[in-house]
Amino acid sequence: MRWNILIALFAAALALLQLGADALIYFNPDHNGSTFGDVLFDAVALIALLLSYPLLRARNWARVTLLVTLAVCGVGVALLVPFSFIANHWIYTRLAIGFQGASTVCVLILFVTLLLHPDVRRAFTQTV
Repeated sequence: MRWNILIALFAAALALLQLGADALIYFNPDHNGSTFGDVLFDAVALIALLLSYPLLRARNWARVTLLVTLAVCGVGVALLVPFSFIANHWIYTRLAIGFQGASTVCVLILFVTLLLHPDVRRAFTQTV
């Protein structure tokens, strides 16, 4: 299986999805500005989008860079969710924040696990 193509398409699709969602929020006339989470996810999405071509070309440094970026994003989410949870008073908002944070961490763990899989590492370290 061509893991580099799958990883590159997955990274580009998630990055475009995040940047597109943020563009919709940005052009909303009632938005109140960017929050820490928006800036964090947009930075990670931009890095993933820039790395999609080197990932497609099976460059190992791009895989490692994306792995480190996703790990830093995971730390940011782990710090952001409890703060947002405490800052809101409504139980339904707290439940939504907790669910969104847990699902984001699950996607990050899934992607990091995929990048660390032996078959993926082998596909990125082969010389053509």
